[in-house]
Amino acid sequence: MRHYLKRIKRPTLNKEEIREKVLLLKAQSHNEYKETLIMLRLLYKQVKSEKEKAFIRQQAADIVKISIVLVIAALPTGTIAVAFLEIGFRKINRTILPTSFSETFRQEFKQKNDV
Repeated sequence: MRHYLKRIKRPTLNKEEIREKVLLLKAQSHNEYKETLIMLRLLYKQVKSEKEKAFIRQQAADIVKISIVLVIAALPTGTIAVAFLEIGFRKINRTILPTSFSETFRQEFKQKNDV
């Protein structure tokens, strides 16, 4: 057992990588916040186009996903459970995380900050 554990390398993150991850998480959370505000404004509007209705449905689904993830994460060892659920859902090409946590958002964020 010890021999096996010695072969495992611990992940090393420098301060810059940690800073980038925190900034990405902050941007993703802020994007969800902005989308929720837009959804609320659209809900108060009387006439809605099909595009607006689709956006409202998507954002409502994101709010439900966030709620479920927060409830699971609040349980003991909940963050581990969320990680395993996400891995399981990705195997069937689904996700339990909101759209702001998608790979396309990450790529856009990196491109925006690299320039």
